[in-house]
This record gives sequence, structure tokens and C-alpha cells, in this order.
Amino acid sequence: MSLLGGTSVALSLLHVEAPFPLLPYLKFDAAEIPDALAFYLCGPLYGVAAAALHTVGLLLRGSEPLGALMKFLAVASMLAGASLARRLRWQIVYGAAVRALAMSAANYVYLYVLFPGFLEYAASIVSWLGGVAALFLLTALFNVVHAAATLAVARWVADAVGRRLGGILYTWSGA
Repeated sequence: MSLLGGTSVALSLLHVEAPFPLLPYLKFDAAEIPDALAFYLCGPLYGVAAAALHTVGLLLRGSEPLGALMKFLAVASMLAGASLARRLRWQIVYGAAVRALAMSAANYVYLYVLFPGFLEYAASIVSWLGGVAALFLLTALFNVVHAAATLAVARWVADAVGRRLGGILYTWSGA
């Protein structure tokens, strides 16, 4: 767990990320993959613990606290959703759905309550699509795609590690 949490911090420091083309301030972040890998190798609590270590690492390197908290909420909600299913396909679906819902609620608070000035800027980026509604739909789409990619890659790595170790490795398969 600590090794994977540290790997997440290292990937964050290296900025292994790519912008979401439709909302460039959102980034597909490879640093979430080790957190999801901890989930698949050790179980849900270890995945969330790795994400918590990742968050602490972000804060220690000087990240903005609210942004680090939003990152933690995104990963923790994704892992919580994935833990509801036994089969990989449903883990990805549930993880993506719970993350999108949780982050939509968090973004509502972020944009309407905490930083309404940023709402104008963000909505202006997608004004050609209809403004605020499009902003929330695109943010949900980003979270669905990010969760699906993160969980799929992490599961692929977990399966590869398990094969190399002769199948003796614990792999989370659901509740």
C-alpha cells in the first residue's frame, strides 16, 4: 500500500498526465493507477489508504488543499463504486458511475458555493455547447472515461503480476 501510494506521488511529481480536450483544466492523471492497483491487489481499504497517502504526498509537495481533496474524493468514490461488483466489467461501470455522481455533487459545491467566479470561466469554455449544463455533462464524461481507463489498466497490471507470481497473489474480486 505504501509502495503504491508513493508511486502515485512520484507520478504526480512527474506530471504523467494529459488534458481532457474538451475541458483542458481537467487532466487524465496516471497517478491514480497505483491507487486502483492497491485496490485490486489488496482490497478496497488498501486502495483508499493508498489514495490517502497520495493525497498527503500532494499536500506535502505544496498542492492546493481543496484540489488534493477533490482528487482523493474522485479516487475514493471510484474505488467504492468498484467494490460493489464482482466482475471486472461491472467494477468499471459501478466505479465510473459512482465517481461521476460524487464528483458532479462536489463540483456543484465547488463551482456554485466556493468559487462562483470560476463557474463563469469554465462555462465560457463550453459556451458553444450550452454553458453550465454542458460543463457538468462534460465533467461527468471526463470522470467516466478516467475511471474506466484507470480501473482497466490497474486490473490488467494486477492480472499480469498475479500470473508472474504463479497465481498466489490476492486479487480483489468483489464483496
